[in-house]
Amino acid sequence: MRREFLLNVSFLVGVNLVIKPLYIFGIDLQVQNTVGSAAYGLFAALFSLTYILQIINDAGIQQYNSQSLSTDRSLLKERYPLLTSLKIWLGAAYLLTCLAASLLLGYHTAIWPLMLHVAANQMLLSWLLFLRSNVAGMGMYRRDSLLSVSDKIWMIALCGFLLYAPGWRDHFRLSHFVWAQTISLVLTILLARIFLQGRGLTWKGLSGWKRHWPLLRQSLPFALAVLLMAGYNRMDTLLLERLLPDGAAQAGIYYMAFRLLDALNNFAFLFGALLLPMFAYQLGQKQDTGPLVSLSMKLLFTGSMAVAAAVSRFSGEWIRLLYKEAPQEAGTALGILAWVFVPVCMMYVFGTLLAAGSRMRIMNAALVVTVVINAILLLVLIPSRGIAGAAWTALVTQSGAALAMMFLAFRHMDVQREPRDWIRMGLFAVICLFILVVPIPEDTAWQFNFAAVFAGCLLAALLLGLLPLRPFFQMVRARGKGFAGNLQDATPPDGPS
Repeated sequence: MRREFLLNVSFLVGVNLVIKPLYIFGIDLQVQNTVGSAAYGLFAALFSLTYILQIINDAGIQQYNSQSLSTDRSLLKERYPLLTSLKIWLGAAYLLTCLAASLLLGYHTAIWPLMLHVAANQMLLSWLLFLRSNVAGMGMYRRDSLLSVSDKIWMIALCGFLLYAPGWRDHFRLSHFVWAQTISLVLTILLARIFLQGRGLTWKGLSGWKRHWPLLRQSLPFALAVLLMAGYNRMDTLLLERLLPDGAAQAGIYYMAFRLLDALNNFAFLFGALLLPMFAYQLGQKQDTGPLVSLSMKLLFTGSMAVAAAVSRFSGEWIRLLYKEAPQEAGTALGILAWVFVPVCMMYVFGTLLAAGSRMRIMNAALVVTVVINAILLLVLIPSRGIAGAAWTALVTQSGAALAMMFLAFRHMDVQREPRDWIRMGLFAVICLFILVVPIPEDTAWQFNFAAVFAGCLLAALLLGLLPLRPFFQMVRARGKGFAGNLQDATPPDGPS
């Protein structure tokens, strides 16, 4: 399973290293530069609102479906019609809830069309994630990896033309960006459905709530976890826009920094999406999850620490490079938010393990405490410290959540602790912090210094034995010798559909 994880994660990261940065910096960032921080800040706030309420639309179906299919793939034909009907009912309730929330928060009715369009895109995204949970649950990991970037490929093509083509770029509006998202998601959903063709998936019409309730009851613990994580991940942008006098502009400035964290978090999310069905399969087959936990933990901790050290040291330079407007507050926020990437990565290892093991009650209890602390800190720090207050709140709450997930995983999931790994990881963290404060020649280009800091951290990880190069090269050699035949007891890779 470790080899299968390395093979798929290599493909996953390779594809996303090309597509996601191109989208984030070539499209999404340029949209903000084109429409302005205030307009984009309003969009970011509405996106955060609809993202938090997404729980009503999804109800934990994606995570529950992926986890259950990984342990029993025969459930696919039986579950698909019921879950399809359930998602239609939930989608209608979701749109009504979004309207009610916008009314309670005081948004003018002129904003409602944009809010509803953003909410409709969230519904399409939820449907895509549901289809991807079927693809991943059936063991088609590399096809799922392809689906993870397909909508961004379409966005690059559509928005790239509108943003950069002469005669079109001067007329670009925020609505063009939202419509491009709609088209891209629809096309990717069609591709996902093609991947599942031949699996006997049919829709038999809307079903009554009596048939839906047993599935909904089983997925609700996953839904609560999604809601709680969405709350402390996206509440900051929404409250900045609502609590400050120039809230839309401040939310836009904050999102300058948050966008880079969001870009990094995409990679951690992809790891988590890949780990969930693998952990679930191993637990279902009574296999030891320790080696996969150790491998993914070291890989993500090493990468996140190196990235955080390099980005935080040159946060102001990154903001000035990327944006036409480069307020100092955005650089300050990025210097703090860069370190949030480390606990987020740990969350995607240990939180995913708890979800795969159906330990949702204890996981949700920890997340409830996290959300309460997050809300209190935001309500106190945003009015007094503004953008910096939101950034510090993110670092405190994400770190607390990660530590809680690690403690619960070791306590309840029978994961063996390797003292040598923890000592090496602690030493590596100290080295990264030391590299962070080492004087660097000021007459050297900051891009070169950034690369030097990042490379120095990775070199330290390599010398400490934290980078899994030996398993990776063993996997490559085994692949060349018919590696697929040696994985009969592991989750099968992509097969014909």
